[in-house]
Amino acid sequence: MNPAQSSSTRQWKSGASSQQGGRHEQQDRWDIFQLPSQTALLAVLADGMGGHIDGALGAQIVIDVARNFMQNPPASLLSDPSTALDQLCQSMHDTINRRSETARSTAVMVLLDHDRAHWLNIGDSRLYHFRHGQRLMRTRDHSAVQILMDLGEIDETQMATHPAQNRLYRCLGGEEEPKPDQGEFSAEPGDLLALCSDGVWEHITETELWTTAIDHGPAAAARLLAEQAAQRGGTQADNATLVLLRAEVNAMTSRRSWRRWLPTSLASLFKRDS
Repeated sequence: MNPAQSSSTRQWKSGASSQQGGRHEQQDRWDIFQLPSQTALLAVLADGMGGHIDGALGAQIVIDVARNFMQNPPASLLSDPSTALDQLCQSMHDTINRRSETARSTAVMVLLDHDRAHWLNIGDSRLYHFRHGQRLMRTRDHSAVQILMDLGEIDETQMATHPAQNRLYRCLGGEEEPKPDQGEFSAEPGDLLALCSDGVWEHITETELWTTAIDHGPAAAARLLAEQAAQRGGTQADNATLVLLRAEVNAMTSRRSWRRWLPTSLASLFKRDS
């Protein structure tokens, strides 16, 4: 069997969109980078913190540092991705501080290598992982309202409208060293990953993320949902940015996978097409 046709191969359909909303400046940034060897990709979303003069600069630095990282990846990227992503986060933080005293940014990123997803986040930009319409995980916000939810003072549906929603206690840039959260999970064909700024998750439900991506595909869904988030936010709408990634499976893997459900004697009849 050709390695490119193995069951661990994952192809990812992607789409992304960014809306300025009612803000005077677009301070969100996103990008998707692929290793020169084409073996893995990194999706990154950053939200410059609007209360700081150089918010847009901070978010742009996150993307620029990620681009350079993927063009010149460390040897440990695929052998020890957690450490590599932590080093990338530190580099983003240090570069922001070298360029500006006031720039700050959130960051959420996911490294996809075959059927493994390695993620990192800091701030309140989120990563969601869906399978068959169910949320398997979302990153935790580093915010006052996340703490209130953890304590049971509010439920998850109240986070978006709480007066303290924008109060973050972790970010990139500033005197404190970054303390990101990290994790990993396995991806299966059909899984959906969504990276989004708070301007999206404040106004778009998890059900809408899933159903729109399934109905329209990641590219069209990202555009529709970002526009919808900005519209729902009205004249004061925050920047709204969304990156969608859906795991696909190649034709050869699809043909083999259904044979697992056949009796051995019947499956043997189909071996000639391999």
